[in-house]
Amino acid sequence: MEEMQIKRKTWYDKNAVKREFKDGDLVLVLATSRANKLAVQWIGPGTILNKFSETNYLVEIPGRRETSQIYHINMLKPYYKRPEHVNVIIYDETKNYLADQELEIPYLENNSLVYDFEDVIQASELNKHLYDKQMDRLRELLNKYSKCFSNNPGLTNLVEHEIQLVSDQSVRTKPYRMSRRQNEILKNEINRMLKLGIIEVGESDYMSPMILVEVAGKEPRPCIDYRKLNGIIRTEYFPLPNIEERVEKVSAAKFITVLNLSEGYWQIHLSKTAQRYAAFCTSFGTYRSLRMSFGLKNAPYFFSKLMAELLNGLEERTMYLDDIAILSDTWESHLKHVETGFRTPSEIKVQAVLEFPTPCAKTQIRASLGLAGYYQQYINLFSVIAAPLTDALKGRAKKGEITWTTECENAFRELKGKLIDKPVLYAPNFEREFIVQTDASNAGMGAVLTQLNEQGEEHLILYLSKKFSEVEKRYCTTEKECASIVFAIKRLHYYLDRNSFLVMTHHNPLVWLNRNVSSNPRLMRWALALQPYNFRIVHRSGKSHKNADSLSRSMIVIRNC
Repeated sequence: MEEMQIKRKTWYDKNAVKREFKDGDLVLVLATSRANKLAVQWIGPGTILNKFSETNYLVEIPGRRETSQIYHINMLKPYYKRPEHVNVIIYDETKNYLADQELEIPYLENNSLVYDFEDVIQASELNKHLYDKQMDRLRELLNKYSKCFSNNPGLTNLVEHEIQLVSDQSVRTKPYRMSRRQNEILKNEINRMLKLGIIEVGESDYMSPMILVEVAGKEPRPCIDYRKLNGIIRTEYFPLPNIEERVEKVSAAKFITVLNLSEGYWQIHLSKTAQRYAAFCTSFGTYRSLRMSFGLKNAPYFFSKLMAELLNGLEERTMYLDDIAILSDTWESHLKHVETGFRTPSEIKVQAVLEFPTPCAKTQIRASLGLAGYYQQYINLFSVIAAPLTDALKGRAKKGEITWTTECENAFRELKGKLIDKPVLYAPNFEREFIVQTDASNAGMGAVLTQLNEQGEEHLILYLSKKFSEVEKRYCTTEKECASIVFAIKRLHYYLDRNSFLVMTHHNPLVWLNRNVSSNPRLMRWALALQPYNFRIVHRSGKSHKNADSLSRSMIVIRNC
């Protein structure tokens, strides 16, 4: 019996971690809730006064009837105090001015008349891409229209945003409790909005709370919690711009200028009725929004509709929300130079991916995949490379620690390496025939969309990849290869629709896909699904099928690393 008890204890203590506290440590105590005796909550922080045994501690908690009590270690957890940020201003009484004013800190002035374009030009490093004469034209143009540049939002007189409700019941939410530091940030933002005329002091029978969104590594961002109001707002749909379509259009230009609308939503006035509904509150006052606010249900649709109407008929301009891209093939109508005919990932976001730390929790894995996934069309076999990372997210728990394996580390490093390579992707030419190259392996499927230029050279347009499900992994080789063709054509519908195109595969039996599928019901269904498309399948030997064949080879290496 004793031997069995020792074995059981060894088994149950296998993953146990020894915990201990020292005198003076701050802790939180798990105690019964005052509101509900059947519930528990963490209270504190308390201070460790004495250690009675390996598991019992004397803890002092101010504000309770018995300020000091003995608690078991399982009812304690450490309390981490946030570092206090102290802002210091140095004042020189002898010279009667702030000493820190001697430091030259470059920033963009709100006053457009004193906008220092020379600093902006130097910071952008355009001189590395433009000739001296082109730089002179740039300076001349910026100075000529200097009044158009400002950090302060303007105000359009073309439209005003209206809010229609589906219910007459007013929505009122009391302000959330915040710390002194958070309230100071909100007060500064409120003062700035009052100064700019974005809001005004006022009351309403509708009230939404202002909150502070804090994300690690970024500045705190005040915003209004309109969730309850959005629940009774009548939805007005307008198609949002497709980012892939915009990128393809921009990538075909030789010269690109991008204009960003400063605080785009704030440049649209709210109607009197909408001002009543969009009112918000803080712990130190109530306010009415005069401009369209971020967080309103129909704001993105209304803004996109306005931008589409403004740019209607201007084929050389394209937009995505508050960004307007001016495109051309000559310098006469554009200022910013890019290399001809191809696109690469943004240097800023690539640097963010490269500096992303090794994830140790599910939330960090999602963040890294979200950042790298923005460029999945630039990365050959993205889904399969990221498979170990997506597998680590499996399970009901959305948060918590993960088991970081060698496969995860290799996948994480390979994603970074793929972004460093910055593959060249050319813009599609719808006057030429598209070529779809597909391949499949035991792990997943991949496809490459290409075209031939005037010299007969093959140019990449985009990559596609997909990890096989457990059911798809049991397909035979022919079915896997056919599945990759169906997957590629369906995903590339916007390129291939109503166009004749070529499908290349190194799996010879697929050449007879349209002629001999009656013996396999699955292949028959796929063949019928592809009937609306005008294409022909051509066999390509593995030696010459380098683009797609490398997909399956890479899949095998990645899954076995």
